[in-house]
Amino acid sequence: MSAGSIRGRLLFWSGALTAAALVLAWIALSAVLSDFVTRRLEAELAAGARAVMAAAEWDAAGRFDVIPAPADPRFERPLSGWYWQVSDGTEVLARAPSLVTGDLGPDGARGIGPDGAALIAHRARFTAPGDGRTLTVAVTLPAAEAAAELATVRRPLLVALAVLGAGLLVAQVVAVRAGLRDLTRFARSVAQVRDGTTGTVPRPAAAELRPLADELDRLIAARAAQVERARAHAGDLAHALKTPLAVLSNRAGPEEAALIARMDRIIRWHLDRARASAAGLDPAAHCAVAPALQDVALVLAPGARRQGIALDVRAEGAPDFRGDAEDLIEIVGTLAENAVAWAAARVRITAAAGAGGLVIDVADDGPGIPAPDRDRLLARGARLDESTQGHGLGLAIAADRVRAYGGTLVLDRADLGGLLARVTLPARG
Repeated sequence: MSAGSIRGRLLFWSGALTAAALVLAWIALSAVLSDFVTRRLEAELAAGARAVMAAAEWDAAGRFDVIPAPADPRFERPLSGWYWQVSDGTEVLARAPSLVTGDLGPDGARGIGPDGAALIAHRARFTAPGDGRTLTVAVTLPAAEAAAELATVRRPLLVALAVLGAGLLVAQVVAVRAGLRDLTRFARSVAQVRDGTTGTVPRPAAAELRPLADELDRLIAARAAQVERARAHAGDLAHALKTPLAVLSNRAGPEEAALIARMDRIIRWHLDRARASAAGLDPAAHCAVAPALQDVALVLAPGARRQGIALDVRAEGAPDFRGDAEDLIEIVGTLAENAVAWAAARVRITAAAGAGGLVIDVADDGPGIPAPDRDRLLARGARLDESTQGHGLGLAIAADRVRAYGGTLVLDRADLGGLLARVTLPARG
């Protein structure tokens, strides 16, 4: 999962926080269980101490004994860790049968058994009948047994927390997916604007996304206004320059007229580049391809007939162009005009769906363009005097408009023998 993924970050942090919470719960509940087990064992030791104290006495001969001794069989099993003994602080007066060797010390405070095993001890002071001395009773159990009991009660807790953690992780994945579903729908809504299905972003159901939708709508409106201003400015500039150039052309001699004609072509080229730079800025624009190609054919047909050139247009099943119809006509018209100018007898224009969107091929049976000159001819900013002789600025202008839409224009050799200009443009839907 990508490091920049919202889903990844949400799952990471929710998982980390859940894991931290489960660890804290484990620590807290383990402490509670440990306290519970400790209290229960201490209560059991205290009960054993009371049983010893209740049975302890001095007889008439001054001998101390515990009759009857506690009946718990654990106090009978040698070195079981379950021990009891009674002492007066200086000597041991009585002890459990399980203490077959050694004792717990004169005061019963030794926490290690005769076999070296750690013990948990409970001590109490009392006065046995028949003597006024204060005695100490100590009752012990093995620390290993206490640890084993604690592990036994902790094991179900660990399993329960693991199951809970897995359930929470699944719930988090489901919740994150459900929460991000609105973002996926919103992305589809924005794609509808890009494809030209709608001119504004549909209102998202999530309130958090509505401000973003509003900002995108304002951006779309601003870009559309920019398109119109650019086109209007280019049109105004063309109109303003047309009359002065016409006057100069009428007054000029042959040499000056040629320079003025060249100037006119260069000015029109830069105006077309200005229009091309505004192309593709309106995400809602779209048009059918077949009518646009038929318009191109209608314009070029008279000249093609005079030159004896057959013009073949095929656009059945072609997807709609995601852009302005005027730009599509300008792109195809420029390429087709160039093809008619150089064709021997045939020009073919075809449009179809392709891997990159809408693919339009303009092919002719003319001499074509040498391979080394093709890329230079389409280079961004190519000037008139840098273009291959006879092809002029048309291909460079068409390339600019295609690039403005994020498309490609590739020149190759056609199966008709001449030049193939293949245009790939964004398709609607």
